[in-house]
Amino acid sequence: MSENREHPLLPTLHRQLNDGSMDRREFIRFASLLGVAAGTAYAMAGLCAPAMAADTLPFPAADVRAKRGGKLRVGQMVARMDDPATYNWNEMANQTRPMLEYLTMVGPDNVVRPMLIDWWKPSADLKTWTLHVRNGVMWHNGEELNAEHVAWNIRRWADPSLGSSNFGLSTFAALTEFTGEKDSKSKPLRRAVKNGVEVLDSHTVRLNLAIPVLSVAEDCGEFCTLVVHPSFKPPLSQNPIGTGPYTLSELRVGDRCILKRVAKTTDGKEFRYWGGDVYLEEIHFYNYEQENQTAALASGSVDAIYELTVEQLELARSIPGAQILSVESAQTL
Repeated sequence: MSENREHPLLPTLHRQLNDGSMDRREFIRFASLLGVAAGTAYAMAGLCAPAMAADTLPFPAADVRAKRGGKLRVGQMVARMDDPATYNWNEMANQTRPMLEYLTMVGPDNVVRPMLIDWWKPSADLKTWTLHVRNGVMWHNGEELNAEHVAWNIRRWADPSLGSSNFGLSTFAALTEFTGEKDSKSKPLRRAVKNGVEVLDSHTVRLNLAIPVLSVAEDCGEFCTLVVHPSFKPPLSQNPIGTGPYTLSELRVGDRCILKRVAKTTDGKEFRYWGGDVYLEEIHFYNYEQENQTAALASGSVDAIYELTVEQLELARSIPGAQILSVESAQTL
C-alpha cells in the first residue's frame, strides 16, 4: 500500500471505535476499505493481524515443509467456462480462480487486501478512486499487466448490456448514469459516465464515480470480477489467458477439468508468477453430484470436496484425517 494516504474519514472511525458505537472488526473492515493496510488497521484497533497474509500479498507465507510436485483432486460439479463476468455457478469460479485473478481479495476475516492492484486511494468525498496496478504481473502470453488492461475490464463490468451481476455492485453502477429514456420494457436506460474510468499512466487507473461509494476495493474482489486479457472472447475455455499460476489443460463439462502449472508463456518466456513460488503441479476437478461428493472423499477418489450436505455430516466426520471447513454466507440457512 502507498504511504501518506490517511483518509479524512479515519478520525471519525477512531471516534466511533473509542465511544463504542463501532466494534473493532467493523473498524478494521472500514479502515481497510479506505486504503489502510490490513496489518495497520488491526494495530489501530489494538489487535494482532492474523498470519493469513502479508499487507502486500494476499497469500500466506509458504510452508517450510512444502514439496514441489503432485496434484490436488477436487470433487464438485464440473461446469462450463464461458464468460467469467457472467458466471452463475460457484463451481465455474472455483475452476477459474487458479488461472484468472481479482484486483483485490477479501479474506476470511472480511478484510480486503491487495491482489492485482497493490494500493488504492479514495478522495475525501469517496467519488474519486485511484487504483495502482501491481508491477511485475505477467500474463500467460508474456505481456505485463498494465493500467489499460485493468481499465478495459472495469469498463466492461460497468456495461449494462453485458448482463453481468457486477453491474449490481455499487462501484460499477456508479460508473453509469440514467439517460432519461426507457427501453422496450419501460426500464430506465443507463450509459457510461463520461471519463468514468481514466488511465493516468501505465500502472495507475482513476475512477470518477457518479455518487460516493465506500466499497470500491471490496467490489473489485467479488465473485464475477475475475480479470481477463483484453483479447478475451468467450468461451474462456477456448483461450484461457490469465495471470494466475495455472492454465486450462482439459475441460469436459460434467466429467473433468484439468489445470496445469504454467512454466512457459505462449511466446516462449519463462513464466514468473508474481505471487511467489508455486509448488503444486496440477489441480484436477472431477464431476460428482452433491450427494456423491462425501462418498468420493471417503473412498480416496478425491482429496477435497466442495459441498457437504447436513445428511452426510456424520459420514464426513468419520473419515480419518478429514477436515470440515465452514463459512457463514448468504447460502447458509
